[in-house]
This record gives sequence, C-alpha cells and structure tokens, in this order.
Amino acid sequence: MKQFYVGVGAIVEKDNTFLILKRSPKKDVSSNKWEVVTGRLEIDEDPKDGALREITEEVKISAELVMPVGTGFFYRGSKEFPMAFVVFWFRYLRGDVQLSWEHIEYKWVTLEEALKIDDLKYFQKELKTITELKKYLPVDFTIEKYD
Repeated sequence: MKQFYVGVGAIVEKDNTFLILKRSPKKDVSSNKWEVVTGRLEIDEDPKDGALREITEEVKISAELVMPVGTGFFYRGSKEFPMAFVVFWFRYLRGDVQLSWEHIEYKWVTLEEALKIDDLKYFQKELKTITELKKYLPVDFTIEKYD
C-alpha cells in the first residue's frame, strides 16, 4: 500500500493581519517561499493538536483555535508524497515570534497584502474566508465552545 500523508496549516490572525513565514533555503520543498504555519501530523495525532504543535515548534507563540477553514489535497514535491490537509484559523494570544530553523523571516500582513504574494495562492481562499467570517462571528468565538 502506498504511503499517504496528512498535513495541517495554521493561519494565525492578529488584529486583522495574518502571520506568514518564509521557508528556509535548507528546506527540501518550496525553499525561500512564503507560507503560513504548516506541517505533517504525527501518528495518532489529532489535526487540531498537530496544528497547535506546529505553531509552538515553528514560531513559539500562544494561539487559540477558532475553527477549521479549509481542506485539500496535493503532492508534496512529487507524486511519491500524496498529502491531504486541513487548514485551521487560530487567534494570536501572546508571545514574540521566534523562528525555528525551518524559516528565515516572518511578517504580519493584511489580506490585501497576502493576496499580492504569489507564494500564498494556495491559502488565499482560507484567508478570504477568515476575513468574511470575522464580520459575523463574535470576537471571542471558538468552535470548541460548541463541542
């Protein structure tokens, strides 16, 4: 049976801006490209927990889960790495961004700025969704309040 991977994306939002990260040139796939917090799930890991773990590992800030905002499928680098993924919206809580070795730069960008960055094209739908949902949801909304 062919190996199949599950990845997560964590879009961290703070004051109507989004955290984006520039991948290190040492990364094997998409080096020097802009992205949101991303990663692969570990065995038996819940996707929500995996996304929060990736935030902690990659940028060392505190954030709370708001809700899932997207799903998809792609090949990571080649047809040898099929990957399904779930993208989550997180609300920034506290802490200064401290990058891991996986990234060399970060920025907080508005939706308009993010839409101009071609590297972020795979996350544009989710960024637009978050911006639209914020118009209708209570400021402190989290999906976990309704679990």
